[in-house]
Amino acid sequence: MTLTELGSIGELLGSIAVLISLIYLAMQIRSSTETARTSTYQSVVSDFSALNQSMASTPDLSLMFVNAMEDFESLSPDEKARISQLFFMCFHNFENMYYQHRKGYLENDLWLGWKRLMLTYHARPGFQTWWSIRSDVYSQAFVEFLRTEKIDKPVASYYDMTQITGSSTEP
Repeated sequence: MTLTELGSIGELLGSIAVLISLIYLAMQIRSSTETARTSTYQSVVSDFSALNQSMASTPDLSLMFVNAMEDFESLSPDEKARISQLFFMCFHNFENMYYQHRKGYLENDLWLGWKRLMLTYHARPGFQTWWSIRSDVYSQAFVEFLRTEKIDKPVASYYDMTQITGSSTEP
């Protein structure tokens, strides 16, 4: 076997080794991406669950939330301050979900449910009152998304959904 033939065999083996390395790298990247997606979704659910638990464990806060969604102006100054913090946390979580979805870490089928919830909250008249004052603390892309995106189903009032006596308004 000549030196040229050995060199050709060496090049072939080197090419095969590079191909195997690229396949292995692609498998590792796919696994890493799936791990990141799973971690992102777990974080999203955990953050929103903590927010819901704080409301559910404080009955007056839950009722205040329902009232604020429908008629923010009817709240006392103290209630407006408390609900403003709650709305801020809630929509900060939604903004994170929006960002994660745009980056590909929150898959479409999971995003759809969160998007519907977000747009349901956003559509309520009381929330719109708050949003008109506080939307400037969110990214321009997120604000534009909420301005242009429309919910694909009719939205009942929170009074209707919770069967609380009060005014029933449609968006």
